[in-house]
Amino acid sequence: MHIRRWIFLGIIILAGGYFFYEARGVLFNPKLEIFEPKDGAVLMSARIHIAGRADPNSAVWVAGKIFQSGESGIFEGDIALAPGYNQIGVLVKGRFGGETRKVLRVLVK
Repeated sequence: MHIRRWIFLGIIILAGGYFFYEARGVLFNPKLEIFEPKDGAVLMSARIHIAGRADPNSAVWVAGKIFQSGESGIFEGDIALAPGYNQIGVLVKGRFGGETRKVLRVLVK
């Protein structure tokens, strides 16, 4: 009888772990990582290249433009900035309404 309890407990733990693994899209906000430009960068050109990683096949809003991440989650594109101090807003929304925001601050000379 004692071994049956351990087996039952193991099945419950596995089922719970699988549930949380599958529900991670609902429970957690989507991931967002910016590769370039780095926050606080000083740039010489008003046209910059932005690249990063988000959840696979998701839309990423960068300063009002939409970029699509691929199967690996990588997104990239170019945006135009004004000379001087700029704040670039980056937003990714998950399938279930969660969102992640980041703000990059760059100086264009």
